[in-house]
Amino acid sequence: MRGLPQSLFGRLLLFLTGGLVLAQLLSAAILLQDRDQALYHAIGGHVAQRIAAIVNLLDDLDPGERQRLVTALDLPPTRLSLDAPWQTETAPDERYHTTLFRALLQRQLGPDRPFQLEINDDLPPPPPPAERPRWLDPTPPPLPPREWNGQPPRWRRHAMMLGLRNFVVQVRLRDGATVTFQQVLPEDVIAWPVRLLLMLLVLLVSVAVLVALAVRALTRPLAVLADAAGELGRDIRRPPLPETGPLEVRRAAQAFNTMQERLIRYIEDRDRILAAVSHDLKTPITRLRLRTELLDDSPLREKFQADLDDMQRMAQAALDFLRGGGDSEPIATLDLNALLESLQEDAEDAGHEVRIVGSARQPVRFRPLALKRCLTNLVDNALKYGQWVEITIADGPGRLTLTLRDHGPGIPTTELEKVFEPFYRLEGSRSRDTGGSGLGLSIARTIARAHGGELTLRNHPEGGLEAVLELPR
Repeated sequence: MRGLPQSLFGRLLLFLTGGLVLAQLLSAAILLQDRDQALYHAIGGHVAQRIAAIVNLLDDLDPGERQRLVTALDLPPTRLSLDAPWQTETAPDERYHTTLFRALLQRQLGPDRPFQLEINDDLPPPPPPAERPRWLDPTPPPLPPREWNGQPPRWRRHAMMLGLRNFVVQVRLRDGATVTFQQVLPEDVIAWPVRLLLMLLVLLVSVAVLVALAVRALTRPLAVLADAAGELGRDIRRPPLPETGPLEVRRAAQAFNTMQERLIRYIEDRDRILAAVSHDLKTPITRLRLRTELLDDSPLREKFQADLDDMQRMAQAALDFLRGGGDSEPIATLDLNALLESLQEDAEDAGHEVRIVGSARQPVRFRPLALKRCLTNLVDNALKYGQWVEITIADGPGRLTLTLRDHGPGIPTTELEKVFEPFYRLEGSRSRDTGGSGLGLSIARTIARAHGGELTLRNHPEGGLEAVLELPR
């Protein structure tokens, strides 16, 4: 899937951290919503009690005393005014806060007291007491900036930027007069709960660090096992894995070590069988050569000798193929440039042309004789079917690529993989007339894979065949 990390550690860390962040965000949203509702319940109950107390006082006063009391109580954050026109509610507000505050007011004022309620985030703060309330007039004349009983205009702008909510309530008195209340929630109530958010952030970071450490501890044994499996192809006798850690890790390490021991025993048994077969084949072939020398018929003797040469060559080629992946030869530091130059000199001495393009930037660690046999087979195969060979070296940070191109007729695309099969031969340009036993490419690929690399063939667009040998650094 595109966009996902390639490593198991990265994917687990991404999924777990993403789920943790999502859970923390949902938790923060629920906590903030609960806090918001609790604040409105507490503040709404207090405001409703205060409004009910003021209304009860105003009911028992004559108009003059009522106006003096309203003027005395008209202080931020609660503003009061008398004789404002009664506003008919156009559409019921079904929001939670409005419904809650309406119920609290109904409980404090009584079921028979008429009142109107509006909670609006966008309402401007009320004007001075002598002015007409702007929220009651949709097209009031613009007013110059003034202070609210000592509060500068910047407090007003800051309050509106925070989205402070305004409770606007109109209540009918017993004599028919209308008293209007406007309550602006204070800044410290509406502000974000920084302490709570900081606690959630600390919890998120702490759990994320623990998740990263846990995922690293879980995936590290897999990385060690993968590295050991990769090194096993290059050095079958590498030190066994430590059998430590959790139960599953110990079982995996034990299974890997058991597999390595079985492979070592298999290779040792195979080497002993190869040595025995090699000895047992050489002895009868040598006896047949001696008996052939005793034949008087010269043409018949030459035919016997040719058959024996073919038999010995095929037997030796088969043994070389079986030994191709062996690890009896130790790994050593090798100057690849010097090895290619020696192969170039040998080919030139035989009258062939080999060109080398590029160079290896630093020595490599391989089995010298095995790598030389692999390159020799490739060069000989290319010279056999092409006029000359061009070897291109591409040395990357983690991989070394050798491309050997001949200038022969190439081979059909369907045969590019089949030629690696033991004893498989092509007709036509690569027929038996050119000699060989059909094991050269098989041996070369076996050696490449024994070093953790790969050998492939492809036809060049301009003609000829390319053998691409990729080896790890």
